[in-house]
Amino acid sequence: MREVIREIITSFHQEALPSAMPRELAYPVLPASIRKAVVFTGMRRVGKTYLMYRHMQQQLEHGLDKTKLLYINFEDDRLSAFTVDDFQTVLDVYVELYPQHINASDVAFYLDEIQTIDSWELFIRRLLDKEKMAITISGSSSKLLSKEIATSLRGRCVTQEVTPLSLREYLAYRKVDIKKSVTKKHLATMLHHANDYLNRGGFPETLDLDSGLHRNIVQSYVNATVFRDVIQRYAIKNSGVVKLFLLYCLQSISSLLSVTKVYKDLKSRGASVGRDSLYRYLEYFEDAFLLFRVPIYLLSARNRQLHPMKIYCVDPGIITAYSMKKDREAGVQLENAVYVQLRRLGCEDIFYYKTQSGKEVDFIAQQSNGEKRLYQVCLDMRDEKTRHREISALEEAARELDMQEGTIITRDYREDIKLDGLTIQAISYAEWAL
Repeated sequence: MREVIREIITSFHQEALPSAMPRELAYPVLPASIRKAVVFTGMRRVGKTYLMYRHMQQQLEHGLDKTKLLYINFEDDRLSAFTVDDFQTVLDVYVELYPQHINASDVAFYLDEIQTIDSWELFIRRLLDKEKMAITISGSSSKLLSKEIATSLRGRCVTQEVTPLSLREYLAYRKVDIKKSVTKKHLATMLHHANDYLNRGGFPETLDLDSGLHRNIVQSYVNATVFRDVIQRYAIKNSGVVKLFLLYCLQSISSLLSVTKVYKDLKSRGASVGRDSLYRYLEYFEDAFLLFRVPIYLLSARNRQLHPMKIYCVDPGIITAYSMKKDREAGVQLENAVYVQLRRLGCEDIFYYKTQSGKEVDFIAQQSNGEKRLYQVCLDMRDEKTRHREISALEEAARELDMQEGTIITRDYREDIKLDGLTIQAISYAEWAL
C-alpha cells in the first residue's frame, strides 16, 4: 500500500489539474486560529471534486507550491484494500517526499469520497488535533453532514451541501448575462434557458449532451449512487426490490407517497420485502442525496408520521431521465426545482401544508432566520379555474397560519395580487430563482 500511495501522490503533483467551471458555492474561509475541516457533501457527480480542484487552482494562481497540496480520491481502484491504518501511511509518505513542508502552515489536504473508508473520522480528528494542514473532505452521504460528523468530529467542521448547478450557474455556463437590464427580449432569453434547465437539469457533465445520451448518463449516475451508496454500503442482498422501489419513488416525484401502498403492491407482485425495509431504503436514498422526503406541516412529529410524505429528487434532469408521464412532466420538474432551490437558500425545514378544508399548499419553508414562508407552484395561471384554485389554497393557508404573504412560482407568469390583509406574488421561476 505504501508504494501505491507514493504513486498516487507523485502522479498528482506531476499532472495538470483538470479545469473546473466557476461555481457560486463559497469555499469556507477559516482564520488560522480555528482548526476545522471543510466538508463537501452531496450526490455523486454534482461537482464536489471539481470544487476542490478549483480551490487548488486558485491557490496555485496565488503562487503556492503544488507540492503543498495533497489530493487523494478514496474510490481509486488502487486503494480498494485501503484501511484506517493506512491513513498514517499517507501522512508518512507525504513527509518522506516533502520533509521541507513539515512545519509549513499553508499545506492543504483534499480527501475525496472519504466515507468509503471505515473509521475515517479517527484520522481526521487526529490531523485536526496534532497537525497544521488545512483539511477538505468530501463524501456522497448525508451522514457526513449529520450523525457521523456530529458524533465523530464534535463540531470540528464546516459543512457545505453541493447540488447540481443552480439556474444562475446554468445561465452563466450558457453565457447569459443575468446582470443586464431586464428588457422583454432579455427576459424571453432567460425564460427560454430556464425551461431548458428545468428539462435538462444541472449535472455538469450532461449540459451539452443530446437527449438520448443525457438520459443514459443521468440514469448511470442514479444506478451508481444506488449500488455504491445504498446496496453496497448497507450490504443489501435484495437489490432487485431496492431498484424497483426507487422506480416507484422516481415516478412519484412531487406526489404523495404511501409506503404502505407501495408495500402492498410489491407483495401482490410476489416481491419479498418488509414494510420496515422500504422505510429504511427510503432513508438510504436520502442519505445518498438522491431523494428527499417532505412531510406534512403539523406541530406533532408523531402525527406527521401518520400522513403520507411528498418525494423530490436532487435535480429535475432525473425526472426527464425516468419520465413515464410526459403530460405532467413540466409541472413536476418545476415543483422539484423549486424544492431544490429552497434547500440551496438554506431553508432548514420544508413541509407541505393541508388546509382545514383539504386544500394543499406545496411548501411551507422556514428560512435560516426562523421566518416561515408559503410557496405554491403552478405551471400556468392564465386559466381562471387554475388561478382561483392556487390563490384560494394560499389564502386559506395564510389565514390559518396567521401569515400576510405568499408566493406562487410559475413557468412564465407574473402578477401581484392584493387580498384583504394578504399579498401574493406570482412570479416566474427564472425571476424567483435569480
